[in-house]
Amino acid sequence: MFTRSSRRATIAAATALAAALAVAGCGGGGDDAAAADGTVSLTLVTTDLYGYTPLFEAKDLQVPGVKITYREFANSVELNSAMEAGQIDISDTGDIGPINAAASGSRQKVIGCTRPNDQNIKYIVRRDSGIASFADLRGKRVGMPIRSNHGLLYERLLKKNNLTDNDVKAVNISGADGVNALVKGDIEAYSANAPGSPDILERFPDLVEIDGIAGTVNNLYCLRVSPQAYEKKHEALRAFFRVAAETGLWASQHPDEAAELVKPHVDYSLATLSTTFRISGAGYQPIDDAFLVQQQAFADELLDVEFIEKPVDVKQIFVGDFNDELPKG
Repeated sequence: MFTRSSRRATIAAATALAAALAVAGCGGGGDDAAAADGTVSLTLVTTDLYGYTPLFEAKDLQVPGVKITYREFANSVELNSAMEAGQIDISDTGDIGPINAAASGSRQKVIGCTRPNDQNIKYIVRRDSGIASFADLRGKRVGMPIRSNHGLLYERLLKKNNLTDNDVKAVNISGADGVNALVKGDIEAYSANAPGSPDILERFPDLVEIDGIAGTVNNLYCLRVSPQAYEKKHEALRAFFRVAAETGLWASQHPDEAAELVKPHVDYSLATLSTTFRISGAGYQPIDDAFLVQQQAFADELLDVEFIEKPVDVKQIFVGDFNDELPKG
């Protein structure tokens, strides 16, 4: 289970999200008015941290009859508020995000999720630490962004190794702060996902990854849409998802070319980006009955470890409306 301070941080963030949803309300600028020529606008928030949206922006992905505008958003609570109000139509997120948001009252939908990215989270340690596996972390400190798949990975690794959170201390830290803490010895391990993990290993030769981590969490990246976009821009979303799914599959099959396209837009090396696309899930998967069973078990696990405060029905979040737009074969 999470430590008490970790749970307080999770609940505080959920409370902040609920407040943001209340402010956003159900109205706002999402009422889709098509342009005079019939063009429908979609606003997509992109990130350089995960998923395929950086590639969509690099290619300036557009589809006939739809004008896609790309934006950046630094604050996740503000982004959720903007999406609830319909000011943002689409964003990329890990699969914990929509479940956590739904538990706080969000009406956002997920129209697509990648296949598992279960190879891209690494536990990184100092080369001279003598730590070769998670079991070696007994009595040690592990840094991670707890309100994410990293936190769930930590929980699963504790169980897998017959440990408790009294044996291994989770420290809520991320980004450059996490790497600096590892280098300085303030923590003994740091959990990072691609592109961060290959970037760290490339820039810090005295750091290495430990064994036994891959395959422990699916780490899906999902396209979530605002309630207004889902209700009023359905066919525009369908057209977008068709080319998004084709682009995601292409990237998994051509990682070096995808890296070349994205490189001018992000602060990572070509090697790091190529590795990221190479180990990422092969495009998007169907949201079918088997997927929903898997995600319901995932949501129930999040409730069990007190990551969310109340149960959610994933069928109200993940929708398979556009499964027929996935590339064939």
